[in-house]
Amino acid sequence: MSDLIVLNEENANVYDRLVVSLEAGLGTLQVLLAVCDNSAMRQEIIRRYEDELGAQGVRGYRLALNPDEPSLLQALIDGQIEMNQQAIATVLGAEKLNSWGTNREKLDSFLGYLQWTREALRGYPLPIVLWLPSAVLVEVAKKAPDFWSWRSGGTFKFGFAKLDLPINDSDKDPIFKPIDNPQKSSSVLSIKQLEASLAEALAIWGEDSANIEPIYAQLGRDYAERVWKGETENLKHEIELAETYLNKALELQKRFNRKSDLAYALSNLGYMYRFLGYWDKSESLYKESLQLRTELGDRAGMAEIWGVLGDIERKRGNWDAAESLFRQSLQLRTELGDRAGMASSWGVLGDIERNRGNWDAAESLYRQCLAVKQELGDRAGMATSWGVLGDIERNRGNWDAAESLYRQSLQLRTELGDRAGIATSWGQLGDIERNRGNWDAAKSLYRQSLQLRTELGGLYLIAEGNFDFALLEKQRGNLPLAQQYYDKAKTIYQQLGAIKDLERIEKEWQN
Repeated sequence: MSDLIVLNEENANVYDRLVVSLEAGLGTLQVLLAVCDNSAMRQEIIRRYEDELGAQGVRGYRLALNPDEPSLLQALIDGQIEMNQQAIATVLGAEKLNSWGTNREKLDSFLGYLQWTREALRGYPLPIVLWLPSAVLVEVAKKAPDFWSWRSGGTFKFGFAKLDLPINDSDKDPIFKPIDNPQKSSSVLSIKQLEASLAEALAIWGEDSANIEPIYAQLGRDYAERVWKGETENLKHEIELAETYLNKALELQKRFNRKSDLAYALSNLGYMYRFLGYWDKSESLYKESLQLRTELGDRAGMAEIWGVLGDIERKRGNWDAAESLFRQSLQLRTELGDRAGMASSWGVLGDIERNRGNWDAAESLYRQCLAVKQELGDRAGMATSWGVLGDIERNRGNWDAAESLYRQSLQLRTELGDRAGIATSWGQLGDIERNRGNWDAAKSLYRQSLQLRTELGGLYLIAEGNFDFALLEKQRGNLPLAQQYYDKAKTIYQQLGAIKDLERIEKEWQN
């Protein structure tokens, strides 16, 4: 944007502190963390400090993290900075690592590089402004503590921009105010603050203004995040709010040709639908996002969405279609040298072989996946891999080996606070006890699993939990109760259009 953006008093103070820190740090290594969730405002602040320092003879370098190898050091190397001059470096790209359409492994790689990059950065005696979204700032503090402890210059947090329009609002409070605790939301504003800001912004700009789009997009992301994290107070209502706000953002992004923002918003809404088990809705949105990423030349994004589309086919039980999509994703990730992405692809290809009953092939692929997850320190990925290796041992009839792997997975998921993963692990351990004939122990585990799955609201997970109970009660001889659970699972699968799952449960039910 441009001169229309006026910083409110709080943001202006933050900007002044940032410029003073840049001026004071010239000629020495300074890593300054700047936080902003509004792309237009971020670009405007960068333009301003580059112009202000440029007038003093300071050269500004704009660098970007490589999405396939998100290393701060590598961004500096690729920038080919000349050391015999007064200069500053601005590093962008971290905001893309926190999109739901992006693999968690890329964010973890970024944090890992930060954690172990201190000595290498000493070769760059200049101030470095690393721009982060607020959610990633929280991750840096938690998962890159060494970097966090030695970074110099502090953290500079900016709220949303206010536009300088010809109205008399001198008596009003600033439209956008940051909150104290960024962990409450992926935005520096709470949902209530954003909704209050939206009402006032609509009165100022009107609902068709391009300036409203970032607020709609952020509100939609925040509500969708609450849905898939299981943090909603009213699940149905907050799903509707996420849909409403994201669809309004999509409409404006299309109208004003904001293709990059549109691609991410489509993925955000698609991710929520995928979590809820609405495969057709999710697939349609991801395919539209794929078209945009192809047009933009975003090869990493293309690989990622092929994987997501493959996952949807896997959930439907269409193994051949899923394998084809995952192999497209794996090929491109291999070309890009994306080790984390390759590991994910091996994992899902292993899952396909597992569902085909090819246990040895499945185990081999999952062992490849697990090795890279351990190499990268991806604890969530390790937990998932142990859980699936447990499934393979369970299907081989090796109950003790399966239980040991499931408990490894459960322990790590508990440490990570992964509620959906915890529910899955309880269900898996329930399967072990059911196969051993320990009905009461199995029932207790299934009950814990189904209760948590119901709280999280994922229809596919709820269907699985009901089918677990159906098998248990059938084996115990409680046929009417078993039939009730089976009918619940069947109804949900029919609602989801999960034909292959319907075929699977019917086959197991008849055995």
